[in-house]
Amino acid sequence: MFSRRRSAHEHEGLLEAEAAREEDEEARDAFGGGDGNLDESFARLYAYFNAKGYRCALASRVVNLCTLGFTIWLSGFLLLYVNYDYLRTTCASEPEQCDILRDAVYGEPYRYGGWVRNGVVTLYLILFSLYWIWSAMTLAHDAAPLAAMRAFCNQKLALSDRDLYTITWPEVLQRVVHLQATTRLSISRDLNEHDIVARILRKENYLTGMVNRDVLRLSLDVPGMRDHRWFTKVIEWNIDLAVFHGMFDEHFNIRPSFYDVTALRHRFRCLAVINAILSPFVAIFLSMYFVLSYAEKFYNTPSTVGARDWSSYAYWRMREFNELPHFTQQRLAAAYPHAKKYVAQFPSPVVNIVAKFVSYVIGSFAACALFCAVVDDRLLQAYIGDRDLLWVTAVLGTILASSRALMATENAVFEPNAVMSKIVSHTHYLPKHWRDAAHKEDVQGEFNAFFSLKSAMFLEEIASVFAAPFVLWFPLCDSADDIIQFVRQFTTNKSGVGDICSLSAFDFNRHGNKNYGAPSHAEKSNRSRQGKMEKSFLTFQATYPTWEPDTSGRNMLNSLNGFSNTNESALGKSADLSASVLKRSFHNLKDAPTSSKGDVRHRFDRGSSHRPPAHGSGSMFHPSFISDTQELHTLSETLSASQTVLQHFYEEQMEDTIRDDTAARTSPTRDDAMSEHEKVEVPTIDQIQMYQRPPPSVTPLNTFPEEIPLVRAQNGAPSVLDSCVLPTSTVLPAIERDDNILDL
Repeated sequence: MFSRRRSAHEHEGLLEAEAAREEDEEARDAFGGGDGNLDESFARLYAYFNAKGYRCALASRVVNLCTLGFTIWLSGFLLLYVNYDYLRTTCASEPEQCDILRDAVYGEPYRYGGWVRNGVVTLYLILFSLYWIWSAMTLAHDAAPLAAMRAFCNQKLALSDRDLYTITWPEVLQRVVHLQATTRLSISRDLNEHDIVARILRKENYLTGMVNRDVLRLSLDVPGMRDHRWFTKVIEWNIDLAVFHGMFDEHFNIRPSFYDVTALRHRFRCLAVINAILSPFVAIFLSMYFVLSYAEKFYNTPSTVGARDWSSYAYWRMREFNELPHFTQQRLAAAYPHAKKYVAQFPSPVVNIVAKFVSYVIGSFAACALFCAVVDDRLLQAYIGDRDLLWVTAVLGTILASSRALMATENAVFEPNAVMSKIVSHTHYLPKHWRDAAHKEDVQGEFNAFFSLKSAMFLEEIASVFAAPFVLWFPLCDSADDIIQFVRQFTTNKSGVGDICSLSAFDFNRHGNKNYGAPSHAEKSNRSRQGKMEKSFLTFQATYPTWEPDTSGRNMLNSLNGFSNTNESALGKSADLSASVLKRSFHNLKDAPTSSKGDVRHRFDRGSSHRPPAHGSGSMFHPSFISDTQELHTLSETLSASQTVLQHFYEEQMEDTIRDDTAARTSPTRDDAMSEHEKVEVPTIDQIQMYQRPPPSVTPLNTFPEEIPLVRAQNGAPSVLDSCVLPTSTVLPAIERDDNILDL
């Protein structure tokens, strides 16, 4: 009888195991079919999240396809069918009798115009029509994977399209990691947040590292443009095709053939030839798209002529390792108003004077036109020359708004260093020669290259279409050796993930910088510049609160946590906020919940989740891992606080190093590239306002961006680091003056 019961239990256990295996296989099939497709599957999951669900993703793809088709049709109509000579002459002289569609449109367009124009336009229409067909086929092909991703999110992650409107990406990853613990998405290893993001950004992390290490040569040896970097979208797409397309094999290991420098140069030159052939057609399409997109906006809001935005090069320069695009965009968007304010600190005196004069003159004529309208509105139909008064008023209003956009802001306080520090609080980008030099012309020029006029960026994009063949053939071909060497030097193989950039793996043993809190100190040639890897590590830890770093990462957190505790009184609120990042890994190790197969069906119930919520998830309650704090804080505040601690730690390390070694003028710890002829005398820390510490009696900051009086340095200028390099920063205690202290 006991044997029958045992056999019944064994049979029941086998059935449960079989059901679990079927569930695992079902989840893997719905997600992407096993380890061989995980990169693509996780990328689709992120794209699905970014699109906010199935309906939004499908609608966006369909609308983009319709927009492309409409742009091709309308550009063909305007370039082939419209009789512009008839519009300028007959229709302009007799507008009442002119029917544009009847009189100013060719019935047989190829009978008019030269064969060159007709041939170019026809080839343009054929090429982009083929591209439209390919896009339509891609949409049809992606419909089934998109539906499978919807089923996966609904059934396995318990996420509906409505949930995706408000849920954060870290919370989505928490669910995926929990699902991995109960339903094996990856057979080879248990995936965590870092493994998933590293798969999604496998190629992007290499490009981020190349930009950080200045591996890519992007300047042409042309007089007047030798310092200009051609890093537009067109160049970026070509780099992706030449370098990263086909870089990995089916196991996500770098192919041995990739290390052939000659083959890489050959790919660059082939793309240069292709770009030279396609450049006229691409330029036509970009021009038409820009005109159709911004003509109405400029007509209704002429002040947009001075609108600015972050350039593509600034995006990659300020992007951090393992940072998904929407997080980078959020940081740059937060820095946008401060960047506008910084640019406004330097109005051109000549342009300002001329703009004021033009505004006065045009405003006077506009006032006269308005006076005529007040006297009798029928006067608006009176003619001034060949135009009626209504048309003249509209043109004058456009010119007036454009000129006022070029005028300097009145009553503006000149404080470029303070404004720059607010920008740095979000971008985390502060080269050494920018520190306390935001008022200098060279810094202003470099920043303007990062934060350019939209109109200038469009012209640069059009120019890059024709410059791309030369950039690919000359400077990028010359960079082939450096690209291959970078990949050799900064690649590591992670079990179950494949080859990834070792900087994105947070390999502190190979690339650490003790000046930024890393447990080991690598040679300068092996480190990231300006501590980008260490900053990226803290950003990743703050963004994904449930991620558990390895031993070296915990050692870095422990080092920064000890520094924060030692200087708690000086760091103030920054120490409290950063504690949720610096101490989180220890809480995770102590309180990490154990999962079992029994809670599979209810593992995502909001009321019973054991995992701490991600920043921005909107929880009303204090999770246990931060129960010792008084309030919940946003990701931006926590990230800024942790970066504040890191910056203060860097300063402390620099001071200790300089005290021990008076020969620090030639120290190899400098992160910024400097040639031999550029080495100059380094000023003392007391001479550098941005890093000069005020007296200990200064009141610490509370929140950002609340306006508070700035502490003044010895020379009367604002002390920026302790007041607003990072928004929740507070002051450090005063230190004894030491003339030997240098800022490396």
